[in-house]
Amino acid sequence: MSRRPMSHSLLRLQIWSYGVLRLLFWVVALAYLLLEAREVAAQRQLTQITVFAVLFLVAGFQMSLARFLSGASDPTQARIVLRCSLAMFSASLFSVLDGALDHLFTSVPGSVAGLALPALYLLGWLVNLLCVVLALGSMELFLPALRRLIAEP
Repeated sequence: MSRRPMSHSLLRLQIWSYGVLRLLFWVVALAYLLLEAREVAAQRQLTQITVFAVLFLVAGFQMSLARFLSGASDPTQARIVLRCSLAMFSASLFSVLDGALDHLFTSVPGSVAGLALPALYLLGWLVNLLCVVLALGSMELFLPALRRLIAEP
């Protein structure tokens, strides 16, 4: 009998923590965009591999959960989580594209770049923004799905 209140407390803490996690994702996304703008200006891309790896791992987790839910006869939840996974996977691909564009910026000679460089920087920032928006959109749908799954009896 003593396990039930502990389990209920853990469940409430876990559900509450998703709200905090959701807020922190937005804060981290904003901080990442600000850091990315600074790194592009300094032409240092130390975070690209890490961001790609994290997004790709989260997409893999979401895909595994979607597969589990499809086998657990919950097709609606499975479709939602699958869409989240596809958005996160797309975000990881845009992260790779952003890294490739950043590499292009550093390899183009200054005399050739001329007027095209500001346009390339803008393109890189827009690609990065799309990456962040897709990742945030994925998590905005995924966290409530997790909350519902955890709250199920």
